[in-house]
Amino acid sequence: MSTAVARTEERTEDRTPEREGEWAEALGLALVPKADFTEFLDHLGSAAGADGVNPAFDPRHSLLSPDTSFWIAAEDRDGRIASCIAYRTFRTPDVRELIRTMRVFCEGPCDQHSGTLDLVLPEEMPRVSGLLGFPGGLWVRGDFRGNGLSEHMLRAVRKEALGRYPLDWEVAVSFKKITDSPSLRSLYDFERVVPCFDGFFPLTRRVERMALQYSSRAHLVRSLAGRRRASGASEVPGVPGENDGERFVARVTR
Repeated sequence: MSTAVARTEERTEDRTPEREGEWAEALGLALVPKADFTEFLDHLGSAAGADGVNPAFDPRHSLLSPDTSFWIAAEDRDGRIASCIAYRTFRTPDVRELIRTMRVFCEGPCDQHSGTLDLVLPEEMPRVSGLLGFPGGLWVRGDFRGNGLSEHMLRAVRKEALGRYPLDWEVAVSFKKITDSPSLRSLYDFERVVPCFDGFFPLTRRVERMALQYSSRAHLVRSLAGRRRASGASEVPGVPGENDGERFVARVTR
């Protein structure tokens, strides 16, 4: 995969840059960036252990173009997908408005997409604006779990995104049951996690508690330069299907 961490001079000086694709080769995988989200939808719609597709990465519900979004397939030696993860961008004057109007979840027709959300974001939170990255749709095939592939895929998609886009921030809106998990918070490694919403959520038609995770561009670069998972490290449990609220969107899109 042709990937570059933006502004390489920002790498931590006492770290040796990881050779791109080294871990993938060790696992017998090839990383393939893709632009066709119909293929992404078709794969996750039938993949074992997947819980559907977040409308944010579903071409039936969101505006996804090669200029603003992509996904990565980790293909095994037989050309089958062993893992995948998606990434898209939003340009907004304020992430609060993006969430309040639910455009972060679904830009096009969603049966339950109506009205606005009353947010509980802290007043002291900085203005998160400009070009925002949004990762999601992480899935790992059963026979490849237990080797740290989830973190590898997150690092790969973030490196690719930083090479493609002049990102200002990266964000994710997740159920609090996810952000309350120390292992999952460590996996995602966002700079800040704050309460976002607590009430009736139209997309699931029930009361939900949600959190906003966000990182500055500088944090993303530092994180990619400094974090390493030892080879053979255990997979974070529950990631395929729980990532970024994938369980709730499965009920929406099916």
